[in-house]
Amino acid sequence: MNYNMPGQPVNSQQLTYEQFQEQVRQRQEQEQQRAKDALRSAGLDPKSQHIQAIVQSLYGVENELKLAENQLQMQMDAQKRQIQQIQQKIQQAMAQVQGTVPGSMQSGANTQTMAQNYMQ
Repeated sequence: MNYNMPGQPVNSQQLTYEQFQEQVRQRQEQEQQRAKDALRSAGLDPKSQHIQAIVQSLYGVENELKLAENQLQMQMDAQKRQIQQIQQKIQQAMAQVQGTVPGSMQSGANTQTMAQNYMQ
């Protein structure tokens, strides 16, 4: 669903992810059609056209893999941030426990070591 006029530049920040994917797919189809037209006008035989179609298909698969890789990387980054936040909360809780529970320093150090081992 492209809401922009054909040929009009698109601001990717105005598009949803689905609209962006649709736009990428349309561009790829247009490129493939132009390549097929160029082959026909050059007079290549059907076998060469078939090979070119396979190559174009492989380019499409490559683009899909790049999109999937990008999406996966974004998810991994988000999960890493969540883990870091949890680790920070654990450290804060351990600091509060050490500050409020009277006892020997060795006991506190032991608790901190156990928390650090847990987070690794």
